Amino acid sequence: MHHRLRTALATATAAAALSGGLAAVAGPGASAAEPPGAIVDFNGDGVRDVAASAPDAYVAGVRGAGQIVAHYGAKNDGTTAGLSAGRTKRLSQHSAGVPGTAEDGDGWGGWTAAADFDGDGYTDLAVAAPGEKVGGDVNGGTIQLLWGGANGLAGGTTLPDPRPYEHDLFGRGLAAGDFDGDGTADLAVASTSASMDVFTGGFGRTKGDYGAWDTVAVPLDNGRIWGRFDLAAGDVDGDGDDDLVVNGHVDWERSGVYVPGSPDGLTVAGQRQLPGGDTTVVGDVNDDGRAEIITGLGRDDEGTPGAALGGNVSVTFGSADGPAATTELSQATPGVPGTPEKGDDFGTELGLGDVNSDGYTDLAIGAANETLGAAENTGTVTVLYGAADGSGFGAAGATLVHQNTPGVPGTNETRDRFGTELLLSDPNGDGFDDLTVGAVGENDGNGAVYALRSDAGGVAADGAVAIYPSSVGMPTTGDPGYGSALAG
Repeated sequence: MHHRLRTALATATAAAALSGGLAAVAGPGASAAEPPGAIVDFNGDGVRDVAASAPDAYVAGVRGAGQIVAHYGAKNDGTTAGLSAGRTKRLSQHSAGVPGTAEDGDGWGGWTAAADFDGDGYTDLAVAAPGEKVGGDVNGGTIQLLWGGANGLAGGTTLPDPRPYEHDLFGRGLAAGDFDGDGTADLAVASTSASMDVFTGGFGRTKGDYGAWDTVAVPLDNGRIWGRFDLAAGDVDGDGDDDLVVNGHVDWERSGVYVPGSPDGLTVAGQRQLPGGDTTVVGDVNDDGRAEIITGLGRDDEGTPGAALGGNVSVTFGSADGPAATTELSQATPGVPGTPEKGDDFGTELGLGDVNSDGYTDLAIGAANETLGAAENTGTVTVLYGAADGSGFGAAGATLVHQNTPGVPGTNETRDRFGTELLLSDPNGDGFDDLTVGAVGENDGNGAVYALRSDAGGVAADGAVAIYPSSVGMPTTGDPGYGSALAG
């Protein structure tokens, strides 16, 4: 599971209170995943779009070069999903106008981040190829900015690595935000270095220019970090500058760090450790103008109690001083469906949005390796709804979704890994945030994207769409892993 910022310049803000073992939702407000004026819209038609990655896809016979599929949303009356195989554009480094050449093991699309990088009103997409050879630098990595426009994503420029021989795997984590509060999109980039590369606004189409570049040290380790990264951005302290949350693996242990933004960008001052995990979303779940940090720990090889039983999710509340109190959710939390079992990976992936359009933020949690019956590692998604009385996520009506749920296409099968990637957004424009699910193990590793409809009752039992690699013309040679990352 690799990814992405879920909103275009979402200065998603939040903070909190505690209610029992559940995260409290104290009042109505815009969906944390879709703040006003900050939707991912590649073609400018006013409807949310989604980019789905297949980083292991073949391109023109080249193994593991990687592809992206832009799914353009379609406004309707809400009776069907807004995504379909017919409104797509498939892109790779063999596409006209996209820089570079598709090469063995590039992994193009392994991480993505959406924002209006050039300020023209159309959402653009940063796409990383962390395995790309750059000159003599094997696995140096590279990033392309694909440009939005009236016809959707087309063309792009390379964002050059300012220090190519100081690290490898440039782009193995991305987050877009406004870290200096100047109203333009910035981009934070992870690599094997213990410092993040930060590009500030003023991105240009001609040569991949940018306004400025800096690094910020993150105390995950004193040296090079070879585990995976996850980056997320949002305004945790409510000061108008987006902050960065970094999760990394160091010697198989998870480590999380809060990096505050400032008028000068991301800073070392005020950094603090956070619960580590595999994935993080940042958004305002109680409408107080400060963002919560929600981190999923699907499994901990060190065997901490919650993760040893199948995974957990930590909710760290925002405050004027940054991260504050933390509470945890798991399948043992009252109101959360299921039973914690070792290896479920509850917290593999997370999504924030307003599924039932009641003005309260909801949380989707993937357990990609959950076993149901004879289907081992088939995967599930749990949707916890924000309560109007502030009692918290999951207090009533929580939904467990899998491929044997009525209305969901397909059937639970071993190693489907339904829930590897999640997104809550509104690609049919009906005001309800719909659930989009990646299942990278579907059909023996081909992968699939499932677009599920939502309504006032939550995740709906009809109108869903399954989109497979073959549906969009993608070769299925070599386990492409379609749906490994979703940006939207």
